[in-house]
Amino acid sequence: MTIAQAVQVVAEALAEAGIAEARREAEVLVAAALRVERAYLIAHAEQTLATEQLQRVRGWARRRAAREPLPYITHRVWFYGLELCVGRGALIPRPETELLVERFLSWARQQTFKEAPILIDAGTGTGAIAIACLTRAPQWLGVGIDRSHAALRIAAHNRRQLGLEPRLLLMQGDWLRGIRPHSAHAILANPPYVLPDEWDSLAPEIRRYEPREALLVPAEDPLQPYRTIALAALQVLCPPGLLAVETSPRLALTLAEALQRWGYPNPHLEQDYSGHLRVVWATIP
Repeated sequence: MTIAQAVQVVAEALAEAGIAEARREAEVLVAAALRVERAYLIAHAEQTLATEQLQRVRGWARRRAAREPLPYITHRVWFYGLELCVGRGALIPRPETELLVERFLSWARQQTFKEAPILIDAGTGTGAIAIACLTRAPQWLGVGIDRSHAALRIAAHNRRQLGLEPRLLLMQGDWLRGIRPHSAHAILANPPYVLPDEWDSLAPEIRRYEPREALLVPAEDPLQPYRTIALAALQVLCPPGLLAVETSPRLALTLAEALQRWGYPNPHLEQDYSGHLRVVWATIP
């Protein structure tokens, strides 16, 4: 089977499985299976696949047709211009989360510090948020916290690949528990925010494969993770520190009001690329 034939067969299988961008995903899958860039597929369309390559393509195509997310199959995902490793132990970084990075960078450019400032990524997962921030803000140091050993292993791999081992500390923990008072200048977090009544409407890629505990909040107290982070952040942040969190459009306004009750004056809301309220941020006085 040639490369062109492999792409066509995979695209047809993915389309039959109901995957919207079947052709694009087929090209990404075949290129990753061959360990080449997508442009190689065009330039070498008539190249015959080796037996090992063909077996890998077929196996990966079956997994994708079963709606396993493509990044979990290829172990590659792009986030804020960086290629990161991802696996089943951590959420797949998404484009809307890049807004947290943008908010941090915009705020950080306006600050001056006598010593190297510290960023905390609470619930770091793959380390995507902390890594993206530190690559764009070289004067900063970072701490990534997660309760999952599997996620921290992935984050450690990404930290090593991006050369950030001297600047990014990874530690197991529950949000900000145990962090010293007044030890950080910015805290970013993407906590769970999917409500139980939204679960069945999520794509099968999410419901079947991504870690449920990193997605769902309790119906009776959906702000619970935000309250835990925000109240602890009041103690951990050095004034005028930044707290910025990702949330859902359904929770954004309620969260902004709650932040005011919890001691954060003038919370701000920002929309994602689809026009939905997605990021809530505030600074402590």
